[in-house]
Order: sequence, then C-alpha cells, then structure tokens
Amino acid sequence: MEGVDKVNDAARRVLSAKDARRRRLASEPFPVKIEALVRLQEMAAPILRRRGRMVRPWQLTREPPRP
Repeated sequence: MEGVDKVNDAARRVLSAKDARRRRLASEPFPVKIEALVRLQEMAAPILRRRGRMVRPWQLTREPPRP
C-alpha cells in the first residue's frame, strides 16, 4: 500500500496548495481580482475566436493609484 500512501500524500499537498491559493486570491482587493479576470478573458479570446465565437475582453481604463 506504499504507492497509495504516496498518491494520497501528493493529493493532499496539491489540495492544500490549491486551498492556499484560493484564500490568497480571495484576500486580494477588488481591482486586482478584476484585472485577473480581464487577463483570463484575454487568454481565452483567441481560442474562442478560433471556435467561431464572437468575444471581446473587457477594456479597463487604468487610473493612477491614489495617494
């Protein structure tokens, strides 16, 4: 059963890292989350266009940070 234990340990590490990443992303401020969403849209757009879908990622106006 040693192989199963290694798989379980690996799965546990992956799930733990995934949970930590989710918590980190959840704690980010709203503008950072929106920028991440737009980056994902930009990454997916070429694939969707090749599949015949009409897509247009959101266009953000980037304002300078407030002091």
